[in-house]
Amino acid sequence: MNTARLLDRPGLLPETRRTVEDFEKEHDTYFSHLVHFDPRALESLHAPGPLPPNIRVASDALPAVIERMATVTEVANLPAQSDADRGRYLRALLDIYGMLPVQAGDSATVPGTTVIAPEREGRILAERLGALPEGGNWTPHAKRIPLDGGLLVGVDEWVPSRADRLVIVDGVVASGVTLMAMMRLTVLPGAAVEIFTCHSTRQGALALARYAEQLGVSLTLHVGHVSGELNGKFYAVAPDAPGQLLLGDVGDTISPVSAASPPRGTAP
Repeated sequence: MNTARLLDRPGLLPETRRTVEDFEKEHDTYFSHLVHFDPRALESLHAPGPLPPNIRVASDALPAVIERMATVTEVANLPAQSDADRGRYLRALLDIYGMLPVQAGDSATVPGTTVIAPEREGRILAERLGALPEGGNWTPHAKRIPLDGGLLVGVDEWVPSRADRLVIVDGVVASGVTLMAMMRLTVLPGAAVEIFTCHSTRQGALALARYAEQLGVSLTLHVGHVSGELNGKFYAVAPDAPGQLLLGDVGDTISPVSAASPPRGTAP
């Protein structure tokens, strides 16, 4: 079975170690965990197929979700973004979360739930949604690092106790590797996992469902809209216009119109 591997830092090849250290310097952090998805694993996880019923797509019933996505794509592709543009972008994302049949804030506050909201967009959006309760939350930096045709996910900060109920809030899913890494590091076998996101590629949604099955956990993906495809750099683009990003960098877009980052997540 092709799956992710946890890499031991002392055992990294010199070139890989330099690549990891360069990313750490760029983001002023230290990756305490490294989860590697090699090309064969990604090919298997991203293989074409129908979406299973545990992937619940709000736009299937609500065309207004697609209208909000059009706003997001428009702002993402502007040559320059004003604060007003960024505000429209953030409002559209929050509107999409509000159209999901299940609300992230409700799931996050169920007793015994561990919440993960990766920096920056996950944390910002989870705060706005009331889905980041005090205690029992984790707001790590999780960075994708291209490596030998696959992707290495560097995750900083401590890891919470293994969870049997997990809620993840993030802005978008492209390849799905960062959220798969979150599951790999935190869930117990048999855990119930809910992921809330505005948009996903079909490849990313399928990868999350398949990886959850590999881990032996029960996953429900609540997603506003599924569209686009992955390009060679694993970004979500329009199939008929591969130069057009569907969402751009969500964190870069919304952070200038959002509050500064609070202290990092606290242990449960």
